[in-house]
Amino acid sequence: MRYIYAKLLTFATLCLSAQNQPPTVVIQDVLLDENAQTLTITYDLSDAEGEAVEIFFRASADGGSTFNLNTSGAAGDVGYPVNPGVGKQITWNYAGAITGIGEHQLKVVADDRYETDIQEIVDQVDSSLLRQRLSGIAGVRHYFGNPANLNRCRDTLEQAFLAYGLETYRQNFPFSNTTGQNIIGSLKGAVAADTVIIIDGHYDTVSNSPGADDNGSATAGVLEAARILSAYRFRKTIRFIGFDLEEAGLRGSLYYTQHLPENEHTEGVLNMEMIGYYSTEPSSQELPTGFNVLYPAAYQALVDNAFRGDFITNVGLLNFLPLSNSFNAAAAQYVPELKVIPITANANLIPPDLLRSDHGPFWQAGIPALMLTNTAEYRNHNYHTPNDTLGALNFTFMSNVVKAVIATAAELAEPQHSTEAVASVQITTGADHLHALDCTYSVSPNPARGELSIRFGPCAPAALNVELLNAHGQPVWQGRASPLMGVLPLNTQTLPAGLYWLRLSDGEHFSTQRVAVR
Repeated sequence: MRYIYAKLLTFATLCLSAQNQPPTVVIQDVLLDENAQTLTITYDLSDAEGEAVEIFFRASADGGSTFNLNTSGAAGDVGYPVNPGVGKQITWNYAGAITGIGEHQLKVVADDRYETDIQEIVDQVDSSLLRQRLSGIAGVRHYFGNPANLNRCRDTLEQAFLAYGLETYRQNFPFSNTTGQNIIGSLKGAVAADTVIIIDGHYDTVSNSPGADDNGSATAGVLEAARILSAYRFRKTIRFIGFDLEEAGLRGSLYYTQHLPENEHTEGVLNMEMIGYYSTEPSSQELPTGFNVLYPAAYQALVDNAFRGDFITNVGLLNFLPLSNSFNAAAAQYVPELKVIPITANANLIPPDLLRSDHGPFWQAGIPALMLTNTAEYRNHNYHTPNDTLGALNFTFMSNVVKAVIATAAELAEPQHSTEAVASVQITTGADHLHALDCTYSVSPNPARGELSIRFGPCAPAALNVELLNAHGQPVWQGRASPLMGVLPLNTQTLPAGLYWLRLSDGEHFSTQRVAVR
């Protein structure tokens, strides 16, 4: 039996409630018996209120990108209830789950089951910030009409996602003589990261329109949802997407749905398509021919409302009725001032007008999705014209739509009042294959606010190179440390908020941990 020093990362989230602190979990060591194919994790658990918590155990074979190894056989201090204390242990027979040598990540999540106030989350939507965002987005965003402005919008999305600590990347795809780019930011779920809720909107325009409503309103909404939800933790992953080239035939969402990440399940898509135009004038809402025949209930609601354009339309499929009902219920509970008129189409009879946005490819892929829209040209006559400007929009209405989207996504993703600790362990066939840095250390607080501390435990190297890299892999801090010093403080006050990588090396072996700076 050989003792493997774990590389520790204690992830302490910001406190979501002044009345209740999330529990804290710290992995102390990992004992590896490769002959018996068994891991024993020893951890300390504390809770300010002294309450029992729920413990989840997850493992990863791909550098922590996904924690989807089968850990259902883990036993010991796991599940619910687990009382606070030191020397808690989880034993896992990994036979059949770990099939190759190399570095593996082990994660322990502690959740005190404290109920997060979704109304408190929803109420953070800021209409003035939506206006400010949109004023910076509005302008022709077209791949040949104004590629510079299109690129500027891409940068805006990417930099915001990075600043909110999301796992961010650009998904490139070919189109004509250009390259489209879906801008994607993921708030990884704590215990079910392979189940995904998507909040999206396309950010491109037609070649002659500044696109404030179409679809700058949704782009600003995606950014506001990312700003607010990124401060919380959820069981499932919430993914924020700015789709490109929607106006060229839904190219971005088609490419995304044709290249879905493996081992993921998309549980629901909340696609915003023009959410800013609003009118209380009677007869300001028009309808396509045949609407009254296909959707009599929605038509009657419009008749009763004197055809005022003062509502959001929730467009879904009968196949995905639970998702439609989730949005309707969340809007009614958390944003009662928002009027919602749902339209539920039969999958065998979908009018073309209901397939004109990025939810369409998800429907075709059999994935639950909604289109949330002010009905485009049937209400906003500035649609696809130079008059689609900021001044024509209603930001109270837009705020209410974003609130309903946030409430729906939060309920579907299931908030957690939790923290986590991650350790890295090397599975080998012998000592000659051990390539991990033989050093125990912890990083806290994470996210860091002002200062980050590296606390060293048993560590073989006498000196280490320490680097802090930004999300693009560029060093923002470099130095040397002796593990004998015990603690190495790093000042993060001057660093922009976002994701960073802490890398320790003795010249031959490396250890890398992800760090968020707020």
